[in-house]
Amino acid sequence: MDHGAMLDDTFAYAKDSVWGRTERWLVLIGCMIVFPLILGYMVRIYRGVTPAPEPEQWGSMFIDGIKLLIIEIIYAAPVILLVLLAFIPLLCTIFASGPLAGNYGSITETQVEPWLASHPQFFTAMGFMFVLLFLAVIVGIIITIFSFLGTVRFARTGSIPEAFNFSAILSHIQRIGWLNYLLALIVISVVGFILGMILNIFSIIPVIGDILGLVVMIVLYVPYLVFSSRFTALVYEEGEEKSSSGS
Repeated sequence: MDHGAMLDDTFAYAKDSVWGRTERWLVLIGCMIVFPLILGYMVRIYRGVTPAPEPEQWGSMFIDGIKLLIIEIIYAAPVILLVLLAFIPLLCTIFASGPLAGNYGSITETQVEPWLASHPQFFTAMGFMFVLLFLAVIVGIIITIFSFLGTVRFARTGSIPEAFNFSAILSHIQRIGWLNYLLALIVISVVGFILGMILNIFSIIPVIGDILGLVVMIVLYVPYLVFSSRFTALVYEEGEEKSSSGS
């Protein structure tokens, strides 16, 4: 897998999708407000449409977006559940025990220290929280490995259950090669991190920083979504090409 060539293709694809196409750019920004539409647009890119498709056939695009949203919620559910389970015992311990109960707005340091000394279950709850949060990170990584290609598999087959065909996804990853696949995940993560850093730079500008950051996010997020969707589709196609060449 030539990650450099894939990045070149993806950057060119994202650039051509909006550069000099102000009307399409604005329409896609509008689709972000009715977010199933932008998800449906991503599904079309997952299907390998080149060049970047026009946002049209709104009904089918909306339905595809709803289906992708359902898939993403199902994939995210275990992590959300683990995070909730991590904090519930801790919050229950803090808010329902001892002299701190009902006085959340007027807690002093002199109240906290004796409360901690007399409530060792607080530290048990803290340990439980850290264990579950660590587990949530591990589960999140595993889910990302499957969902990255699972969403494209849904787009290519039109079947929601195929997004969770884990044996087929594993076979696809093996055709790509685990090292190549994990490097691809790192590449797309780094690009997202760089975008986040750019937005954070604007946030430190006094007075107008938040407004500038919002404008930049609105302007850049559409091409970023196009970029990430195209890159994901190319990674998926790498496995298809190796499957064809091996048959």
